Amino acid sequence: MRKRQALCIASVASNLDNFNQNNVEILLKLGYEVTLAANFHTKEETNSQEKINGFAKDMRAKGVHIVHVDFSRRIRKIGQQMKSIIQVKRLLKRKFDLIHCHSPICAAIVRAEAEKYRKACGTKVFYTAHGFHFFKGSPLKNWLLFYPAEKLMSRYTDVLITINEEDYRRAQEKFYAKKTVYIPGVGVDTKKFCGKSINRENKRRELGLKESELMLLSVGELNANKNHELTIKALSILKKEEPDIFEQTQYFICGKGELKNYLEKLVRSLGLEKHIHFLGYRSDAVSIYTAADVFIFTSKREGLPMALMEAMAAGLPVICTNVRGNTDLVRHGKEGYVTSYKAIEVKEFLCELLENSENRVQLGRNSRKRVKSFDKKNVIERMKILYCSI
Repeated sequence: MRKRQALCIASVASNLDNFNQNNVEILLKLGYEVTLAANFHTKEETNSQEKINGFAKDMRAKGVHIVHVDFSRRIRKIGQQMKSIIQVKRLLKRKFDLIHCHSPICAAIVRAEAEKYRKACGTKVFYTAHGFHFFKGSPLKNWLLFYPAEKLMSRYTDVLITINEEDYRRAQEKFYAKKTVYIPGVGVDTKKFCGKSINRENKRRELGLKESELMLLSVGELNANKNHELTIKALSILKKEEPDIFEQTQYFICGKGELKNYLEKLVRSLGLEKHIHFLGYRSDAVSIYTAADVFIFTSKREGLPMALMEAMAAGLPVICTNVRGNTDLVRHGKEGYVTSYKAIEVKEFLCELLENSENRVQLGRNSRKRVKSFDKKNVIERMKILYCSI
């Protein structure tokens, strides 16, 4: 008897690694034969090639099939997009029972090709929108390009999964998917941030921190969207206006990306190189969160940010920008502060947290309590029910 076939597909392998491992486990337990497809060899990756290779190896060990597709996340790479369309056509000839797609360009290609299998074979198509590119406050060009495309492709979608409240309301009211649901991302493993095995003081010494110094932390790719430049400029203002506070502050950024050289040059030009540290990709993120005193997250666009959830699970007070996804998690004055994109405002909130230890502790407690409702065990159960409902 033929086993039911499931395909999870995304533009880049890091999406599958970071956001789909729970889904793979659910599908395997439900008796599906699972295939993962993405670009497993691209410079557009946020994860290292070594990590991607390790992920593929682990999946193969579980009996999961790995397929390389030459997707690009950049719409202007026409030749590469055409090549990926041909590869998707060939892949979907396997007549999957369930297809779960991610990433806007990839999902559009897959859903267009999968439509004939929906009609002929009853294939069910899921699409997780990890934060639409159009949202309140986003550029007009995003609305002109992505909104009509997503609305059109929703006609070819059985289940549209949104991961924040704003996207859910808009998709439910305006789009055409047979079913639209809200599931808060992949959730966060809150238990791993409560272990007594993590030695905060050892990690702080490893990072070169003095006992009297306070540690600011950001985690995210070094790109324009994550907007680390805003925090760097805020620290420059802090140095000029509150030199005593600045001297006791160290800022660490975990992540890699295309703006690394630009940001390092900016730091040097502002004379901040002794206080701002680029750590690159880290496999010890849990202990780094635990070592920090304040988490700062100044992105321009988010779906439901894992880094922010992890920081909250670690009990950190937060400064974050006022965008969808961030505000699903952080309430101004309760778990931290929600800021505009003005460096002077970020600096003021930094002062508030850096000067007031009692406030840091209370907001951190609130963060840990708040994020429990986003625990991954709740998300896994909801995804299992969703897969079983088709």
